[in-house]
Amino acid sequence: MKEILEKLKVLPTMGYVLFISAGLTLFFISAFLVVLLRTKSNSTIIMPEIVGQEYIEIHNELQRLRLKVKLDTKRIPEKNDGEILSQSIPAGKTIEAGSKLYLVVNKSIDKLQMPDLKGQSLSNAKAKLEKILAGDTFVNLEIGGITYIKAIEGQTPETVVGQIPESGKNITTKEKVFLLVVEPSFKEKSSLNTNYSGQLFPLATNSLFISKTPYEVSEIILTKSKNESGLIAEDKILEDGKHDLKVFYYQYENKINSGFEKISYKISDSKEYKLIEENLDDKKEKTIFENLKFSKDQIFNFVLYREGNIKVSLYDMNGNREKTFTFKRDL
Repeated sequence: MKEILEKLKVLPTMGYVLFISAGLTLFFISAFLVVLLRTKSNSTIIMPEIVGQEYIEIHNELQRLRLKVKLDTKRIPEKNDGEILSQSIPAGKTIEAGSKLYLVVNKSIDKLQMPDLKGQSLSNAKAKLEKILAGDTFVNLEIGGITYIKAIEGQTPETVVGQIPESGKNITTKEKVFLLVVEPSFKEKSSLNTNYSGQLFPLATNSLFISKTPYEVSEIILTKSKNESGLIAEDKILEDGKHDLKVFYYQYENKINSGFEKISYKISDSKEYKLIEENLDDKKEKTIFENLKFSKDQIFNFVLYREGNIKVSLYDMNGNREKTFTFKRDL
């Protein structure tokens, strides 16, 4: 009888142990399934439709989706350069992250290296741009605008002293060339237009800087046209001779080796300032402007042309640094 009673006492305890064990087992199995399903969900994506888009615009998005992209090119002149013509994975398909994606990208225009035009006469520079070797054929580059600057002692009139794109840069035949040229002799000066509308902002401000003409950028206008980026949309000359400029700017999703960058910054104190640019690749510096007066709380707007990685710093004329802006390429 005693043995039977002891067994009866043990049975409830074993029941509790079995019940708890079963519960824990069920909990761990459920947790494992949840983790497994979440992991699987995170490792799969739905392939988007990207045909017709420009590869440079969606490069980052494809990286975010963890796709391994392989590129091939095809030439269709009537389509945009860099446009995606086909994708190996159809849109809407569920795939694993890390899948290989083969894209065919259009290469519709010839590429060449920008010649060095500095130091040449304007007529020679124009002639050189009309016949440039690209691969096995000769092409011409269109001049987008000519900005004139005051002659410094020793400079020959109508000599090219600056250019965008810079010499040596790899460009396409669709890009326009903008020149900074020493003004002609006195007899021809009267025919020059002192309004910079339609001119490239970095070259126009270079001219204004050299001639010590005051200016400000009252507005940076976002544009959907890449060809307008950096161009002066409006140049209003005020009664005191100051140029009030409005400048176009195109916002790229991914920054390539060169391009336009914008600055919008509230000035902390009423002073005269200077802007210094440093190329982070070769450590060379240049002064973009100096002795330009700003008022406290005035918005300092500026558009500059970047080659590679750069840093620009705003200083007062005593050398105290107000603000530094860093711009780097993404691709």
